Amino acid sequence: MAPRRKVSRLQPLKHSPEAWQHQPEEDKDHVNQLSHELLCHIFRYLPLKDIISMECLSRKLREAVALYLRVLRTVDLCAGCWWEYMPSGFTDRSFQTLLKKMPEVEQLYGLHPRYLERRRVRGLDAFSIPGVLEALQACPSLMGVETSHLELVEAIWNYMPQVHVLGKFHNRNGAFPIPAENKLSIPVTAKIQSLHLVGVNVPEIPCIATLRHLYLKWVRLTKPQPFKDFLCVSLKTFVMKNCAGPTNSLKYVPLVTGLASARGLEQLELVRVPFLGGLIQHVVEDSWRSGGFRNLHTIVFGACKNALEVDLGYLIITAARRLHELRIQPSLTKDGVFSALKMAELEFPQFETLHLGYVDDFLLQCKMSHTELVKNGLADVTENPGIITDIGLKVVNEVFTNIKYLLVYNCPHLHSPHHWLSEQSRWSRLVDLTLVRCHAIKLESFCQLIELLPSLEFICLDQMFREPPKGCARVGLSAGTGIGVSSALVSNQNSNDDNNNLHQENQSPWTRRKQVSFSFSTLNICSFKCLPFKLPP
Repeated sequence: MAPRRKVSRLQPLKHSPEAWQHQPEEDKDHVNQLSHELLCHIFRYLPLKDIISMECLSRKLREAVALYLRVLRTVDLCAGCWWEYMPSGFTDRSFQTLLKKMPEVEQLYGLHPRYLERRRVRGLDAFSIPGVLEALQACPSLMGVETSHLELVEAIWNYMPQVHVLGKFHNRNGAFPIPAENKLSIPVTAKIQSLHLVGVNVPEIPCIATLRHLYLKWVRLTKPQPFKDFLCVSLKTFVMKNCAGPTNSLKYVPLVTGLASARGLEQLELVRVPFLGGLIQHVVEDSWRSGGFRNLHTIVFGACKNALEVDLGYLIITAARRLHELRIQPSLTKDGVFSALKMAELEFPQFETLHLGYVDDFLLQCKMSHTELVKNGLADVTENPGIITDIGLKVVNEVFTNIKYLLVYNCPHLHSPHHWLSEQSRWSRLVDLTLVRCHAIKLESFCQLIELLPSLEFICLDQMFREPPKGCARVGLSAGTGIGVSSALVSNQNSNDDNNNLHQENQSPWTRRKQVSFSFSTLNICSFKCLPFKLPP
């Protein structure tokens, strides 16, 4: 009998459908089974860094990444986080290689390198400004770039004037005193909408037609007449704080007239700007009929050396219809300002925030002496406390009836807060009340004021009361508040169960709803802060 022939069984190929069906579920390569179109759709939800890293995983992913980058029009190197830096490790060659893969890119966001060399170094493949500029110039469809690098944005303005600066340009190396290497020249042809400069040396502010938001803080204007050609008709926000500029007040005339030409100006903040006293009054008289300063919703005057009451008053009157917020420096915090507004019989339908005795945070926290500030170029300004009285606050109540937030700083002539309200107006919408360094206020009168404010939700008293009010020992308070709160509530042991058993008769009616916290300094100054609460009906 002949031997039986061995029948060979055909084994399925590894990549055949039969082999795929018998493969374990965890060994299946689901990603490579997706189409290029679906992979490109998934890439839209991933950061660029993760997309680039997928090129080395498989041939299909490399093809999908190349296809996705080829049609990409908007690129973000910081994955949507404007405060981040772009990934480290870039060089001129690698950055140019990346942009060559994206020939259709139009908007490049997140170009925030941690460090850029000013020039190319022979024999060293570094990341430099000329290398970045060469890579950007190789993109034929590029329309806009977002960056925060001073020298890079100046190079873009000079060599690529057709490119817009996207988003808000805000340099990240600002400091005071201003470093010598922080400098920027702004050309007239600059295409930018929002410019925020902090700690930068700038020759001048030219006429920029596209500029809408201009923020200058610790900026040194080096030319003798930096505002000679200033004219930004599209401007909506102008903030100039603690800048070192010309000391001659006449050289600020083009600045004020240029601001009046911006019909859409909504926010005006001037801190330590020594403009000529009475200048704003004359400019407002000439421009208000054509819409100058009529759309302002925020007005801030702080430490302006020559500012007069008429300058502030004319601005307020012109912007009465849209005014939301008003912050006034101590030298202008007077009864006469608000008495004049009352005589004008104006209405402020949208007004909400008033800050009397406003002092910029930098001036409050700066450890430099006045002489050192002047040496660094800041204007010579000596601020005295506000001289507004209880009569002036009563007029404020009658003028700004819809106010929601009130802050009073360093006004020693205020004594009786309950006299601030009248029968006609009681600040029914006041939500937040903050008093700082108003030492002469009587606590009993302040408590009467609180009882008359139906919508009050937050109170802050800081550096108040030069000496403990009478009756502190009777109620057991260490520094004294005079409002009849038990000493157990004042202590730091608020978490004890004993605090939950406080007698209602030992508490004022306006402290029953929410817990009140107190802190006292060792200099016999009471600092009283209250958590948000609602008055009982």
